[in-house]
Amino acid sequence: MKRFFNPISLLQSFVALLLIAACLFAAQWQFSRGSNQSANNKIIAANLDLPSLNIQDVANLDPLANQWRKITLQGKFSQTNQELVRNRYYEGKFGFEVLTLFTTTNDENFWVDRGWVAAGPNAATPPDVEQVTSESIEITARIRSENLSRQLQGSFFVTRATSEKPESIAKLQGIDANEYYLDLLGSPDGKVRPLTEIELPELSNGPHYAYGIQWLAFALLALIGRFLIFREAKRLPLVKVEI
Repeated sequence: MKRFFNPISLLQSFVALLLIAACLFAAQWQFSRGSNQSANNKIIAANLDLPSLNIQDVANLDPLANQWRKITLQGKFSQTNQELVRNRYYEGKFGFEVLTLFTTTNDENFWVDRGWVAAGPNAATPPDVEQVTSESIEITARIRSENLSRQLQGSFFVTRATSEKPESIAKLQGIDANEYYLDLLGSPDGKVRPLTEIELPELSNGPHYAYGIQWLAFALLALIGRFLIFREAKRLPLVKVEI
């Protein structure tokens, strides 16, 4: 017992407990992320095949519960309000997602993701973005709840430059818009098409559960390691040091 309660042994035990606690916390965090991802995938899978919503369904709509569900709207695309979302890749190429403001016939504002465009040859060259029709038109899109605020590019690339990144897409360019955006699918008459085809999400739980098990294994290794160190110390003879 003296060997266990000496200062060095107590310090080793304390460090081992800290490592075990950290590993258990990380494991719980990964399992929680996996569980959330699984629940999210079930919502998306169910919404993909549901009937399309319309403007009457927008009031008090929950974007998380309706993510990736189709919606049909009548209105006009803005010719001046456009924004780019950076750090987007398509077929291995770097570029931007193009957000264009869409105003419905009852004055509801939505930022619509029209698709991806390649970046210019250098930072001083804006990407080439195809102009969208100014006519009143019916569009079909999918509801997206992703937070884009950290990836919004406020610079000379945009039609109306912003000096600060907005806290929410609802306040982008000072416009009172909905807190979620839409992925453009097209229009029934074919006049409006996405710049690139929408890619449906891969409904995978990801590596979270595997990572959780991995952290549990690390916790077990820390416990076993502490036991082996104590057993090895117990085998060593005590040496009295003369001063």
